[in-house]
Amino acid sequence: MNQCDGMWFFSAAFFAIVFVGIVSDYLLITNHFVAWKAIHGNVNQTTFQELQKFALCENQKVAIEPKLASCILVVLAGCLTAAFVWFTFICR
Repeated sequence: MNQCDGMWFFSAAFFAIVFVGIVSDYLLITNHFVAWKAIHGNVNQTTFQELQKFALCENQKVAIEPKLASCILVVLAGCLTAAFVWFTFICR
C-alpha cells in the first residue's frame, strides 16, 4: 500500500468541496438564482440578492464588477483543478 493512497482521497474530497464553493459563488455573482437555489435549497430571492450585494461589496465605497469577480473565480477554479491534477500525478 502506497502512503499516498489515503492522501489522494483527502485531496479529492478537498477539491470537490472547494470546487462546489467556487461554482456556488460564480452562480451567485452571475445572477443564476435557479441554479444557485438548487445547490443551497429553499432560499428566497431577497436573501439571494442580499448575498449577491455582500459578495460584490456593493455596500462599500468601491464595489467589485461582476465580470471581474466571475473572471477571478474562473481562474481560481482552473488553478485549483491544475493543482489537483498535478498533486494526483506527482504522488503516484
